[in-house]
Amino acid sequence: MERRSPILVMLERSMGREAQPRSDFSQLSLDDWLAKFGRIYGKRHDKHTTEYMISRLVEEVAELVSPMEAQDRSTIGPSLADVFSWICSLAYKLKIDLSSLAWEKYGKNAPRPRGFPEPSISEFSQPRTLHEWQQFISKLYQNENQRLTPMNALVAMMKDVGDLAMLQRKRASSELITSKVAAILAWNLTLAELLHLDLAEVVFEKYDDHCPVCKQQVCDTDICHPFVTMYVSFGSSTTDEEKYVVLDSANRFGFRTLVDTTPELNNTRDLSSSLDLISRSDVACILLSTPPPIQIQGSAPSSPISWLESDYRQIFETMACFSTLSKGNVWIFTRDETKGLGAYLRKTFGAEQPMIFQYQDAGHLKALFEKCLEEVNEKRNK
Repeated sequence: MERRSPILVMLERSMGREAQPRSDFSQLSLDDWLAKFGRIYGKRHDKHTTEYMISRLVEEVAELVSPMEAQDRSTIGPSLADVFSWICSLAYKLKIDLSSLAWEKYGKNAPRPRGFPEPSISEFSQPRTLHEWQQFISKLYQNENQRLTPMNALVAMMKDVGDLAMLQRKRASSELITSKVAAILAWNLTLAELLHLDLAEVVFEKYDDHCPVCKQQVCDTDICHPFVTMYVSFGSSTTDEEKYVVLDSANRFGFRTLVDTTPELNNTRDLSSSLDLISRSDVACILLSTPPPIQIQGSAPSSPISWLESDYRQIFETMACFSTLSKGNVWIFTRDETKGLGAYLRKTFGAEQPMIFQYQDAGHLKALFEKCLEEVNEKRNK
């Protein structure tokens, strides 16, 4: 008999259920919450890499600093909910059975700081609901928490999130990565307890049974956070008129543009410069070069289409954009998709389904590009 993934079973169970009544949210188990966020955001996060999702978790934890310093409880609660949603989404992405992992780490082999007594695990039963998990972690570390301020807990959570990012970058074992996910969950619960907040309540208050931005029960869009920055790359054959069309249209639609002026990728500094611009962007527009065929004097025109060496960087840029951004928000334009880099990208990276648009002149480019931007605006305004 085929063994089915517990994550898949939870998702199917969640999909077959109607939205949870408000009075019953406290009865949702940790598995239920994981399945809920898997259903809401699973389709959207299929487009994202694990690195992207960890970077978003880093952002959400960092965004807690200002409201914590200001002691703004109206902002702290929703921010804690955001952190929890990204923990669940990441666990779903990595196919982690979060409740089993948390119980394995804290129920059986709870890590203890020096100088603190070992808890009697026999006094505890495995928590089921999110509220029970919050109480369990609080009791487990009650002696330590007496010396802990909420800001200390936030710093500790930030350290574990940073460690998670480092472990992923170094391609550490899945055991180390999943252990860090469990630790971040524990700090999320601890922080809620220290602030006298019910994490289940603040999560339900913001997310209920749908994405709080697009209001859909299955979020399949990347416009649910404001898009303000556009990465722009021009090939060597791009005309000044075409550059003006892209920059002017982006500006009229409210985008700040980051233009990659790196002529070639000759060293790691050039590589880092391009990656930095891409990582700071929400969407990308790449105009590919389509140079003429190379013809050796006295011979017939060569059949393969070549391009300038400086344009090879656009292959790297395109794939870096796919890795960092959603593929649906990376727009590639070329004068001839049957030749040069456009043909190469479509053939070599066909599985990535690159969005490549062929244009005839600057006016046609403007029409195509603004249609893409209008589609983004329509989704924003829904």
